[in-house]
Amino acid sequence: MKARQSDTLGSCLHMHHERAPMPHVARIQEFFIEGKNQKQSHVLLHITEPTNAEEWKRGYFFAIAEIEEGDVEMIGHAQRLIDDIESGYYETELGTGGKGPFETTLEFINRRSSHLLHQTGSLSCLVGVIHDASISLSYYGSPHAYVFFSQKDSIEHINILDGGQEEDDTHLFSAVIEGTINPGDRMFFGTPHITDELSIDRIKEIVMSRPLEKAVEHIEHVLKDARKDESFGGIFCNVVEQSADLPTPPSNSAASLQHLIDKQRETTETLSPSLFGGKKKAKAEPTRQQKRRNAIETNHRRRTGEEIIGGTIPQMILVGMGRALVFIGLTLWKVTKWGAIGVSRIFVTIFILLTNKNNGRAHALRSLKETWLNIQSSISRLSLVSKILFLGVIVLSVTFAGSLTYIRIQEHYRQKEIAYEQQVQAIEDKKAAAEARKIYNDDTGAFNLLKEAESLVTTLPQENDEQIKTYEELKSVVDTALLDLRDITVVYANMIADLGAKAEGAQASRLIRINDTLVAFGPDDNRYYFVDKDTGSIEVQSHDSLMKLTSGNTPKENDMMVFFGKENTVYTYSPETKAISRTDISFPSESTRIAAPFIYNLRLYLVDQANNQILRHSKTQLGYDKGTPWLTNNDGVDLAETVSIAIDGDIFALKKSGDILKFSAGTPETFSISGLDPALENPTDLYTYNDVESIYIVEPTNKRIVKLNKQGTFQSQYTSDNWVGPTGMVVDATKKTIYVLDDNKVYSFVM
Repeated sequence: MKARQSDTLGSCLHMHHERAPMPHVARIQEFFIEGKNQKQSHVLLHITEPTNAEEWKRGYFFAIAEIEEGDVEMIGHAQRLIDDIESGYYETELGTGGKGPFETTLEFINRRSSHLLHQTGSLSCLVGVIHDASISLSYYGSPHAYVFFSQKDSIEHINILDGGQEEDDTHLFSAVIEGTINPGDRMFFGTPHITDELSIDRIKEIVMSRPLEKAVEHIEHVLKDARKDESFGGIFCNVVEQSADLPTPPSNSAASLQHLIDKQRETTETLSPSLFGGKKKAKAEPTRQQKRRNAIETNHRRRTGEEIIGGTIPQMILVGMGRALVFIGLTLWKVTKWGAIGVSRIFVTIFILLTNKNNGRAHALRSLKETWLNIQSSISRLSLVSKILFLGVIVLSVTFAGSLTYIRIQEHYRQKEIAYEQQVQAIEDKKAAAEARKIYNDDTGAFNLLKEAESLVTTLPQENDEQIKTYEELKSVVDTALLDLRDITVVYANMIADLGAKAEGAQASRLIRINDTLVAFGPDDNRYYFVDKDTGSIEVQSHDSLMKLTSGNTPKENDMMVFFGKENTVYTYSPETKAISRTDISFPSESTRIAAPFIYNLRLYLVDQANNQILRHSKTQLGYDKGTPWLTNNDGVDLAETVSIAIDGDIFALKKSGDILKFSAGTPETFSISGLDPALENPTDLYTYNDVESIYIVEPTNKRIVKLNKQGTFQSQYTSDNWVGPTGMVVDATKKTIYVLDDNKVYSFVM
């Protein structure tokens, strides 16, 4: 193999000889052995085979990572890192100046993933691509990468990563190594702890003395027998020259891809059986012959000359029973018919008796009397046997009708009982599944299952004491489990200052900070309040001549404060003059309705609610310029109810509904909150920055401060028994302290 220098990512290594290029096909074999302690060592193994002609031009992508003593968040970051590199490699256009999509993708990842360098745990990661006989790779940490090759009468190896890059605490991938694989050579990439059980010389001997598949099986057996706490993962690959008996991709890509998918599914299930579960194999559809063998003949046909039953007396008995059944059926039909006619006549008669329609009441009474006399006369003329038979028919009819009604009622109640039991079982199953997810630290999955269980509990019938008792028990169990996952921390909030005690009628609702001073203000108050966060002293300032102040922000430099007032007015506060003055500013549209100011890199960003746009204003000597639209694509974007924004390079916009919109490089990105319960309701402020790892939101409705990571996953939430409905906050991430404005009182607590 050979390596070339990377202009942007750092120095590269040189490997041994190269040959004239010929058509080649790469072959890849991977292995994975799960350790006894998943928290101590977690391995991610990823191989992507191209699926279409365009992707075949890029070749295979592979990645190996091991996270030691890492938490679930670190593992999730590593998985997303690999996914981002894979998608970036296949989707990035060919670059200029000699840069390929792999190198371009790694440059982008280095800019966006520096936070992984400071996460809990130790990360070792190697990523690479193979196209024909060419290979490019980069790494972080201490993975293994070797090439084994024959030279004269011996088998040699080269450590590809030996001296390949200097330690760099600012980038994940500081070097790109490129080269070619010669036919007959074999490459090995593995996690750090493999060499604790198998030396490189032993691996070289195994790999070079056996077919690749057999070598991988042998290494798997050795590592499984070791039974260590650490997990092991690795990849072996070689190339073979293209020949007539080897089909060219993508003609064999479908079968090859299916094989790889099956292998990846097995590896995934081994890595995390609780998270991925694994689907049961569906039973194979039986062949036509199998269906015949398993079929049961239920339609017996009489053969020629075969007797129907076998005797005259049985035949006569059956014929008699058949005639009796026919007679009873006809009789029941006639009785039912007469009964229906009689019931209809009774209803008509009752109607006439009640309403005396057409003066027919007297006639109806006479008809009833005559009918009753006729019935009595007819019955009295019957013989004793006929009377008994008539009575029997009536009893049978009533019994038959009653039996049908009873059976249907019983069937209805049984169906309700079965549905009830199934619903209760579904709730218990979801509760059990949530507990299993929680054991493997999948709190988001556990939370979603418990919310489904909670929804089912609310629809449970409560028609008797037993059902009411079951409902209350299940509701209590689910609520307790949800409360545990909600991670609500009741903090001790220390009151720093009481604005109402200092200034009667104070109505402050927003809070910002400049240096060590907190500044409280509100749209319904013509004063603003300076609070020393250390001493709690309060200084009251008036702004009677200004518009109502609705929101504000302080740049990172702490050299000024920007306030936004009604009617699109912008004000600045200068620490030198200690006064608020109106600032010159204009807008690109007359219909602009601005809100939610935020200063980032000396530029003022404002939300134009009327035009669903974010405006960026540069500073001038007198204030700010006209501003330019920052969003390059705002199709389908609704910023009408935006209450706050925060910027860390990307822009996060908080809406009154509780939704958060994310924009990157001027375009919307998918962002959703997961794992938070209850959902946000009428939040008022949001904060983050490029050196802050989380997003903080203040919400008065549930009197809490919510903390999310920058992918939207819930981390924690804080509340206090002293709070009524906090509306403003200032986050000091360095000191892990949050200052809260609630009911004209300023509190502080430590996260």
